[in-house]
Amino acid sequence: MERRAFLKVGTLASAAWIIPGGKQQTQKIKLGMIGTGWWGTDYLLRFGYESGEFDIVALCDVSEVALNNAVDKLTQAGGAKPTLYREHEALLEHPGLEAVVIATPTHWHALQFIAACKKGLHIWQEKPISYDIREAQAMRSAFESADVVVNIDFPRLHAPINDQVKDYIESGSIGEVYQVHASINNPVGRAKRGEIPETIDYERFCGPAPLLPYLPHANPGRTNWRLQQGFSRGILADWGIHYLENIRSILNLGLPNSVASIGGITRQQGQEHPDHLDVRFDFGGLPVNWSHKTWGFTSPLPHTNIGVFYYGDKGTVFAADSGWEVYPQDGTSRKEFGNARVRLGSDEYENEIRREFITQFTEFAKAIREKSNKRIKGTFQEGFNSTSSVIYADLAYRSHQQIFIDAATMDTPGNDEAQAMLLREYRAPYHHPYQS
Repeated sequence: MERRAFLKVGTLASAAWIIPGGKQQTQKIKLGMIGTGWWGTDYLLRFGYESGEFDIVALCDVSEVALNNAVDKLTQAGGAKPTLYREHEALLEHPGLEAVVIATPTHWHALQFIAACKKGLHIWQEKPISYDIREAQAMRSAFESADVVVNIDFPRLHAPINDQVKDYIESGSIGEVYQVHASINNPVGRAKRGEIPETIDYERFCGPAPLLPYLPHANPGRTNWRLQQGFSRGILADWGIHYLENIRSILNLGLPNSVASIGGITRQQGQEHPDHLDVRFDFGGLPVNWSHKTWGFTSPLPHTNIGVFYYGDKGTVFAADSGWEVYPQDGTSRKEFGNARVRLGSDEYENEIRREFITQFTEFAKAIREKSNKRIKGTFQEGFNSTSSVIYADLAYRSHQQIFIDAATMDTPGNDEAQAMLLREYRAPYHHPYQS
């Protein structure tokens, strides 16, 4: 199983898509999608279509099964059959294409993003934006040279909870925030090597990354790439980045000054990512702590297993995905806003997910028509800062040493091992896009 084990059959993945109603608007935006796996199809393709703002004209994936699954779901919901591609370069040449969703594994993001920028296409980019720091810098250069709208997929920024918590903290109701702690305590599955199916172009799947063993997923057409360090940077980069982005947006934080990490693999031998990890980000003297465990944790308050605590000198705020709570410093009764105890995978939870994504796609479409990034919440710079932060956290863990960040160069002075990992050499015939 992958990180969101709670999204089971019978929930969003199998729910009937909603046929969008008619809208009084200009012509729909022609949208292509690169990557039609679980996330790309059951979330981005679905909600992009249901927003009613886009004509889905082209799909691309290295998996024939994944492509056919996406087409079936789209056409069954009333969408026109799109043109299918197996290579993203061909999709980017699709006649009349205006925007593209990049929902591929992390190691492909940089090359596809830069290629889309060069084509002048507007981009919905999945997070984290890059696998390494130098890729992110190359992507920033491409974005700054292109006149395009870019939305980084941070749906929680479009939840009312985020604005409510921000307003509450800025009102001074919990005083000065002295510490923040975010955590995810959720099991992840194990994966075994398998035979590469003929329906997947696995050489193409690996692309610029190392040619790693194939880890089959229980669902045909998918791989367990999130469990492989050569393709992904683990739970913090894949899931926790959402909560770090929330924290940064609520408290108006940029890049951390330093990052320290400690963790390991104690219960799940054979895993490539730590099964427990503690990270301390220092944002100008404000400690923002992160922790995750994939085993053996049951909180006295189970609904706080996933979420963020903001500790002030007058009280504490806990923010989950569907609600938030205030614990006053004087010990008076807890205050509840929304429902922080909503069960992951419940109808209430999934309805909120849909609302956030529909809002995000609608705002993306408006920004494209306005030819401006002003209304975008998940801006490229936000994605750059949050992605860089979680990459540094992984490098601190793997180098066994604290990282201090030079924001001008993105170097790690004093940590030569981390410095050497800022750029990963690409597998031939691919070329890393960074130019110093």
